[in-house]
Amino acid sequence: MRFTYFWPGWAIALGIGIAVGLTVFVYFRVARPMRPRYRVLLVVLRSCAASILLVCLLAPVVIEKKDITPPTHLSILVDTSRSMELVDEPTDEVPKSRLRQVNQLLFDVPRGFLQALQARFEVHLYPFDTGLHQSVPLAQGLDVEMPQFEPEGALTDISSAIQEAAATWKGQQAAGIVLLTDGGHNSGKFPLATITGLEMPVYAVGVGAVEPPKDVQIQHIDYAPIAYTGHENTIRVNVTQTGYTGKTTRLSLREASGNTLVAAETLTFGHDLQTATKPETEEVGTGTTTKQIVELKLTPQTEGNFQYTVTLPALDGELTEANNQKTFSVKVVKAKLNVFYLEGRPRWDYTFLKRVLARDPDVKATYAILSRGRSRRKATDAAIERLDGYYPQSTPASETLRFPETSAELSKYDVLILGDLGDTHLTEAQQLAIVDFVEVQGKPVIFFPSRNMLGVNGLRNTELAHLLPIDIPANGCRVHDAEFTVQLTQSGLFHPMLQMGDSGGTLENNTAIWQNIPVSLSRFFSGFQLRGGATVLMENGEGVPVLVLQRAGLGKSLLIAAEGLWNWDFGVKTFKDNRYRTLYSRFWAQVIRWMATHTDDEKLYLTTDAATYTIGDVAKVTAYLYSETYQRQTDATVQIEVVPPDGTPFQLRIHSATENANGSAPQQRITSDIGNLYTAQFELLQKGTYRIRAVSRSRGLTLGEDQIDIYAHPQLAELEAPQLNEVLLKELAEQTGGAYFTVADAASLPDNIAKVQNPVFVDAERELWSHPLVLFAVVGLLGTEWFLRKRIGLV
Repeated sequence: MRFTYFWPGWAIALGIGIAVGLTVFVYFRVARPMRPRYRVLLVVLRSCAASILLVCLLAPVVIEKKDITPPTHLSILVDTSRSMELVDEPTDEVPKSRLRQVNQLLFDVPRGFLQALQARFEVHLYPFDTGLHQSVPLAQGLDVEMPQFEPEGALTDISSAIQEAAATWKGQQAAGIVLLTDGGHNSGKFPLATITGLEMPVYAVGVGAVEPPKDVQIQHIDYAPIAYTGHENTIRVNVTQTGYTGKTTRLSLREASGNTLVAAETLTFGHDLQTATKPETEEVGTGTTTKQIVELKLTPQTEGNFQYTVTLPALDGELTEANNQKTFSVKVVKAKLNVFYLEGRPRWDYTFLKRVLARDPDVKATYAILSRGRSRRKATDAAIERLDGYYPQSTPASETLRFPETSAELSKYDVLILGDLGDTHLTEAQQLAIVDFVEVQGKPVIFFPSRNMLGVNGLRNTELAHLLPIDIPANGCRVHDAEFTVQLTQSGLFHPMLQMGDSGGTLENNTAIWQNIPVSLSRFFSGFQLRGGATVLMENGEGVPVLVLQRAGLGKSLLIAAEGLWNWDFGVKTFKDNRYRTLYSRFWAQVIRWMATHTDDEKLYLTTDAATYTIGDVAKVTAYLYSETYQRQTDATVQIEVVPPDGTPFQLRIHSATENANGSAPQQRITSDIGNLYTAQFELLQKGTYRIRAVSRSRGLTLGEDQIDIYAHPQLAELEAPQLNEVLLKELAEQTGGAYFTVADAASLPDNIAKVQNPVFVDAERELWSHPLVLFAVVGLLGTEWFLRKRIGLV
């Protein structure tokens, strides 16, 4: 005991002495006679009461040790991913799914598993799949029924669940984590070292069979996303099977829209086929898994976007048929583009471009080189004169092709490339045929000039002048023989011709490729004026246009106002960065293919970052809007509508570059990043085909429309390795200081968890002066004194 208000001992004794002395003095001064024993008793009663009150004024307290040891926490993590709904070979008469076994272990009262843990620990129950979910409240009584867990997650991330659970109870006493799972971690590499560093014991309970179940799955499809009409394309299908070695089945390729059979192949699992590679065999437990590549042939006949489905029939005893099919998308375009390349003189750009066109399997190119203008040639017996001024391009030389003289002859070509021609290289009939080719037939022309074409005696005074996207000055364009690197303009950054990144790559990736080109061009031209409606896609470092696009009648016109593009091929061969090895060929392939694409006046282009997705993915849609002259549109609105497989459309609408609009559907978001670029995102929640439509309008008029189809298939990662991953769970338990149990012997787990509990005591003060007994004692003493005084007659 101690006093809150501390006085020295002598002061306390003095106080008590004074109280007693005053009491004695008062009672011995009383004149009324009384017996001595009453006098002494009255003195004692009052002295005791006064002493108690005096002591209470000092606030006496008693110091006690109080146990405030916190409870020991135990987290139970339950895997609720799709693989937990699998039913393994039954160990008893009634087959049960993996998650049902877990539910029975936790909530079956006679087993008492959960109750045994609750008796020793503060238990917290968490479901998890791709991450840790909110804890499930536990019932306090045995008669309260607990809700059963359901398999919902498309992926399993065991490491994230453990780390989140450990972080929740960090700094508090925790006995560890009980992990109920099949070990099917499929969200990246498992970070065992990170989990071990948490210093949190993991007690793993493996659910499921170690042996892989019988199953057949289409694991992967290798295909070219672009196909050509009339050309045979090879579709390579990776097929994996377990438990069906020697079984024969049929692999089918069908068009998704009409379920029309396109191709089929019979295969025998585990055997080599003429159409399949030698099977790869992998031992898993006592089971055997084989992987085969089966080739199917696809020969599309019409242009357009198509979706195809590869399917395998369900086999007896198969785990699931959900992984027996895959859908992919193919864009079918015209097989070979007929390209005529007419050059005005031999030069390096001609040599390298001719080589690229000859190697391109999608291009059938015709080449011709004219000597100087016919009106300036002298009559001789030279071979070049016998060929009407054309350089020999074939053997025998007499078969060298000439440039067509009429529109009918020129119409069989899809793209026309005009090199460094002057005003006398082409006859007036040929010039008019080119004008008709572009403006009336709606086909493209690519001007690839040098000094002649853009000089004083170039195309300025010919019928072709108005096809150029520039006006050539009277004294010709200025020539600059200086090395420079190209820079994309705002329009060029997003133009389909100039996308050099991977499929679905980001804008930053494409920008970085162009900014870091390791070689320079050797010549550019200046002094010209852009025509109205011309769009600059590429410049030199000083802002001089290098690549200019323009609509010409019904066709398109492209000017490359620079020389030395061949260095993009020759100059990059010594660099280690493989991205630039194909820059030159890819640039020309994309330019020719895009220029040859027939488009009307509606210039809205719609793309997605992929053609196929899995359910739960977020699809990114990009709309790029041009005017009819290929200028950026900034005063327009764009409306994007998505029709999911169930047929219930939802829409998003956006205005100009600086505005953001939110759609009515909660899983969608749309933004406009810059000018005529619009992006939308939405989550894919259904299996099947999504049709995405975009419409642009300005002042009540429709500027353009476009649509694209994408496909969402179920997430099948949970079925790729469905067997119990006992190796991972055992290693996890061993490295973290826990233990591994099968679901059959999990009843012994509660007794094997070490109770980590450090007692915590604090000093607690209990006040004595405010205790009711003090009041009773004082009242009792003073009351007794009063009663005696009244009896004696002192009151």
